[in-house]
Amino acid sequence: MQSQIVCHGCRSVLLYPRGAPSVCCAVCHAVTNAPPPGMEMAQLICVGCRTLLMYTRNATTVRCSCCDTVNLARPAPPVNSIAHVNCGQCQTVLMYPYGASSVKCAICNFITNIGMNTVRPLPPTMHAPNGISYSVPSTSAVCAYDEPFEHSP
Repeated sequence: MQSQIVCHGCRSVLLYPRGAPSVCCAVCHAVTNAPPPGMEMAQLICVGCRTLLMYTRNATTVRCSCCDTVNLARPAPPVNSIAHVNCGQCQTVLMYPYGASSVKCAICNFITNIGMNTVRPLPPTMHAPNGISYSVPSTSAVCAYDEPFEHSP
């Protein structure tokens, strides 16, 4: 079984066999000490500089070594937990693994970002030549014509 650790030299994610005391980076050749066996690690992206940070799973905060920002660590979700969200387009209830950033609907192929408001966006506002604004209808109808409809001004 392999574990992951962030290189202290170049910040690359390194894979190493569990139980190894240290890992030598193939990119920058820096040696990074591995955590003791049994210590579960987690990852987050620093809110200050977007650097990938690794930390012990039971930590509540993580200080970034690059920008010194203190990041809040979320508690680990239960293993194999499933969450639900409504599709942002067709409103079908979708199941996804907890922690995913987005989920694709198998019915309409719309990608719903998790955490965003899943209410359908408002139709775009158009401006008429006279300056009056109006909304484009958001409904669509099936056209019964075999050929494209052409409108003559």
